Amino acid sequence: MKQINVVIVDDNQDSLEILNFFLEELKEFQIVDTCQSGEQLIDSVMKHKVDLVIADINMPEKSGLDAIKECLVFSPSLKFIFVTGFNEFAVEAFAISAVDYIVKPIEKIRLYKALERAKAHLLTDLADTDQKNLNKRLSVRSNSSFYYIPFEDIIFIEKSGKKCIIYTTNQAIETYENISDIYKQLDQNFYRTHRSYIVNLRMLSHITPKNETYFAYFSNHEKYAHISKLKINEVQELLAQITQP
Repeated sequence: MKQINVVIVDDNQDSLEILNFFLEELKEFQIVDTCQSGEQLIDSVMKHKVDLVIADINMPEKSGLDAIKECLVFSPSLKFIFVTGFNEFAVEAFAISAVDYIVKPIEKIRLYKALERAKAHLLTDLADTDQKNLNKRLSVRSNSSFYYIPFEDIIFIEKSGKKCIIYTTNQAIETYENISDIYKQLDQNFYRTHRSYIVNLRMLSHITPKNETYFAYFSNHEKYAHISKLKINEVQELLAQITQP
C-alpha cells in the first residue's frame, strides 16, 4: 500500500508538535499538512489528496466535528481520528463514523493503535473499490442495440453535435445519450477535460498545447481529445495521483 496521506489539525501548537513527532516514526504515514483551525482543515482537504485526518474538536470559530462533517460532503471516503481534551463528544464522533476517539494527553501506544485501525479501514476500502471496479461497464444505446463497454477499453468520449462518440481500443460507438449522463456512469479514472470531451486518464500518453487549448494524445490511437486551459492544472494533478505507486 502507498503511503497514507495525513492532515493534522489542532489549535494547540504543543499538540501539533507531539503528533508530528509520533507520526514521523511511522514510514507508512506521511503528513501532508498541519492546520490550526477547522476552516484551514477544510481548505487543506480540498487542496490535497488526504486519506486520514487527526483532529482536535474544541477549536475557535469552527469545531473539528463541524469541519469534518463539511469535508465528508466532498470527500466521503475520508477517515478521521479525534484527539481531544474532552470526552463528551465521543457519541457524536462515532455517529459520523470516526475511526477512533482519543482523550488527551496523547499517549504514543494509544495513538499507534488508532492509526493501525485507520490503516485497516483504508485497506478494506481499497479492496472494496478494486472489487467494484472489476469488470465495470458503460451501458449505452446505439441505434437499436445496447452496448456494454468495459471501462478499461474506453479511450475517450467526444460530443459531436447531438451525438456522442465513444472511442474504444477496437471501435467507435455512436450514441444520442447525453455526455453528462455518460460521465455519471464512469469512475475516477475518467475526467471531463472539456465540455465536449471525457478522457480516460490512464490511457493518456502525452499532452500538447495548441493555441487556447491542449490536445490529449493516446498510445496507438490516431485521434486526440481536447483539454480546456481551465482544466489543465486539474488534469495534471489527477495524473500525478493515479500514477503514484
